Amino acid sequence: MNYLSSISKTVFHTKAWVPAVSSRMSSNCVFCKIVTKETPSNILHEDDQFLVFPDISPAAEHHLLVIPKAHIVDIRSLTSADIPLVQSMEKVGLSVLEKAGGDPSTCLTGFHWPLHLVSHLHLHVISPQVEGWGKKIMFSSCFFGNTHSAVKMLENK
Repeated sequence: MNYLSSISKTVFHTKAWVPAVSSRMSSNCVFCKIVTKETPSNILHEDDQFLVFPDISPAAEHHLLVIPKAHIVDIRSLTSADIPLVQSMEKVGLSVLEKAGGDPSTCLTGFHWPLHLVSHLHLHVISPQVEGWGKKIMFSSCFFGNTHSAVKMLENK
């Protein structure tokens, strides 16, 4: 069962994926606690679907996280039907990056897989480039796939 079919209804507006309100949360997930405001965060953007906030351990001058409000474990739990979700996450992230003074033309967007520290889907938006050798390893192709690669992976599911 894919994520979209697990939500009671899905509404599409101008090709953007918009889930119906979902109560799917994980009580021990730090990102779910940010969504419910149990854990404070510097929220830069909030809408019906997503939150955007800075990464607590930035890899560059601008390092944002875009999360869906509904708890989704990771990119691998999605299917081809969820590609619009990934594309919407990237669009929102790039918009917030630009408003924060970052340059979308020099940024990296994507997901950690197969390993990740937080089991709640989150898109990294990093600009202008990853800094530091440890972060460069974390965001190398061994542990990180860009948004284009994520969409290609989902097309085959």
